[in-house]
Amino acid sequence: MSRQPQKVRFILVRPRDPNNIGAAARAMANFGFRDLAVVEPFAPVWREARSAVGAAGLLRRARSPSLEQALSGATIVVGACGSRRRLRRPVVPLPRLAEYLAGHLPPAGLVAILFGNEKTGLSREALGHCHAVVSIPTSPEVPSMNLGQAVALVAYELTRDTKRQGIRTPRQPPAPAEQTEALRREFLRAFAALDYMRGVPEKVQTSRVRDALKRLRPCRKDAGLLLAVLRRINSPLIH
Repeated sequence: MSRQPQKVRFILVRPRDPNNIGAAARAMANFGFRDLAVVEPFAPVWREARSAVGAAGLLRRARSPSLEQALSGATIVVGACGSRRRLRRPVVPLPRLAEYLAGHLPPAGLVAILFGNEKTGLSREALGHCHAVVSIPTSPEVPSMNLGQAVALVAYELTRDTKRQGIRTPRQPPAPAEQTEALRREFLRAFAALDYMRGVPEKVQTSRVRDALKRLRPCRKDAGLLLAVLRRINSPLIH
């Protein structure tokens, strides 16, 4: 069961790259999250980041002077951290994060997700606030992730169940009986002209064609196309 977007706060701790800050905010907006705190960003970087397309309003409300203030009101704090670091707290794989929160976060609770500096990650001080860490399964050869991408993955995972939808297939009206019968007649005409299925009784040929059309279940449009092609083929064969 996923948490609702308004119950999750994303906290970027001392980010360095304006593009990463903008990408993180845009990813949050993509998945419906609006609660962002940016702790101690470098001032020139912060001014540049606030022009992020689709997330400028979110960033204007985001800055927090300290980590303690950014964590205000949080019931559970989870740090995004590499699984190779030795940590004395639960390490939750990203695909299990929603499950972990469902079991530990009260109904009215707020979870804060911490993301560290692009170069050094979360400091020991920041990790000291965390009840658990979330680990994104990455390749051992390239274990670290871009900040914006990490935020996007966590945001997606937290909303995955609420956004789950069935596969949508365009619906076409099925071919009516008279159209499939017309197809059956044209197939048998072609069989006769091509001397195909020689010696097979017409009843057996009819049964096989009908069974094939039932399995194919053509829509009205596709059946019309097949019928037009068969009639064009049969015309010179018959006449």
